[in-house]
Amino acid sequence: MFQFYRLRNYSVALLITLLAWSQPALSNSLSNQMDIRVLIDVSGSMKKTDPNNLRIPALQVLTQLLPEGSQAGVWEFANTPKMIVPLGQVSAAWQEQALIAAQKISSTGQLTDIGAALNAVAFNAQDQTQGRQLHVILLTDGMVDVSKNAADNKLARAKLLEPILQQYINVGARVHTVGLSYEADQSTLRALAQRTDGLFEVALNADQLLDIFLRALDNTVVSQQVTVEAVEQSFIVEEGIELITIVVEKNGDENIQFKDGNNTRFNRADKSAYSQWQNTVSHDVVRIKNPVPGTWSLISDTAKLTRINVGQPSFIDVLLADANGAALNASQLQGFKLSVSLDDGAQQVFKQQRVFARNQKTRVDLPPLTKEGLHTLTIAVENGPIARTISRSMRVHPLVLDEALPTSKNLQLPVAQELEVIIEPAAKV
Repeated sequence: MFQFYRLRNYSVALLITLLAWSQPALSNSLSNQMDIRVLIDVSGSMKKTDPNNLRIPALQVLTQLLPEGSQAGVWEFANTPKMIVPLGQVSAAWQEQALIAAQKISSTGQLTDIGAALNAVAFNAQDQTQGRQLHVILLTDGMVDVSKNAADNKLARAKLLEPILQQYINVGARVHTVGLSYEADQSTLRALAQRTDGLFEVALNADQLLDIFLRALDNTVVSQQVTVEAVEQSFIVEEGIELITIVVEKNGDENIQFKDGNNTRFNRADKSAYSQWQNTVSHDVVRIKNPVPGTWSLISDTAKLTRINVGQPSFIDVLLADANGAALNASQLQGFKLSVSLDDGAQQVFKQQRVFARNQKTRVDLPPLTKEGLHTLTIAVENGPIARTISRSMRVHPLVLDEALPTSKNLQLPVAQELEVIIEPAAKV
C-alpha cells in the first residue's frame, strides 16, 4: 500500500487502467520519431540482375507504407547519388511524388559507389537531437566499384566500412541492406547491417524483394498486422481500431473490391469509403480511417491480401476515487493535478500534465514506443504541497513471428491490464 494523505475524512484510491502498447503502423505520433532514407542502385549491371525493374513496384509499396508525418527521402545512385524524392515530411503529396519518381528508375550508371551514396544521405548531430529513429534502406546488386583500378576499389571499401559507416554508428542509425542477386558483395552488405544492428537479406525475385523491403520497414517502424485468412481472403477489424492499411497484390486485377464489416462493397471509385487508395504497378495500398468493426474481405478472382497493418490508440486512464471506488466530485478534485511521463532509460521521451476530469477517468494519450528495452512509466498526483508518484516498469519487444504457427499468424501484444493502486490515509498522530 502507498501512504498518501487524508482528505476530508476519506481515503483516496488512484485507479489506473494501463493499456499495453499497441504500435500503430501509421500514426502521427509514431511517425514523428522516424527518419528513413532509401538508396536504390541504378548502375548498369542492374539491367541484368533486375531486367524487369522489380525495384519499381517494391519501392512504390514501401513508400506508401511509410508513416505519415515521418521524415523520408529517396536517392538513386551509381557513379554519384541523386535525390529523386526530396527529404521531407511524409504526406499524401509526398507519397504521390514517390510513386511517380519510382516509375522513372532505370539502369544507366557505370559504377557502384556505395560509399558516396551513404555519405550523401548521412545523418548529422542535428538529426540525432530531433529524437527520431534513424534508418537507411540500401538496395544494390554489386560490389564497391568506383574505378577500373582494383586498388581504388579496395580503398573505397575500406573507407566505407570505417569512417563512412562510423558516422552512422556515432548517431545510432541503422543501415538495412538488400542484395539483389547473390553476386552482390554479401560480406560488405552484411557488415554494414550487423555493425549498425540492421537487417541484411538477398532477394532473387519480385516477391522476395517486396517481402524484404517490408521486413526492413518492420525493423524501422514497429507495427502490428492482423491475421489474414488465406482461403477466404478476409480479416477481422476489432473495436477501437483507428486506422487500417491494406496491401493487395493485384495479380492483374485492376478492379478489386472490398466488403467491409457491414457487408458493404466498395472499390477505388467509392472515395468516401477510404482515406487514400494508391495504385502501384503490382499492388494497391489502401488506408481507411475509423474502419467499421467486423469481418472484412477482398473480392477478386486473382488478387491476394498481402498484409493489413492496424493502428489503435495507446493511453492510460487515471481516476481519483474514495475508498469505496466512487469518483471524487468536482469540489473534491479541486487543486489536484496529474502528470504522466515516460523514460526509456536514457532520457525522458514523453511528459504531459493534466487537470483531472470531473467524476470520470482522465485519459492521457501515450506515444507508441519504438525503442526496444526497459521503459518507466511515472504517474504523479499533486495538490499543493502534497506530491506522490507511482512508477511502473515495462519492456518493449518488437512483434515477432511465431515459427510454430502458420506464417499468417503474427503474435499480438497483450490486451489491456488494469492496475488498482489503493492509497490509504496516513495514520493519525
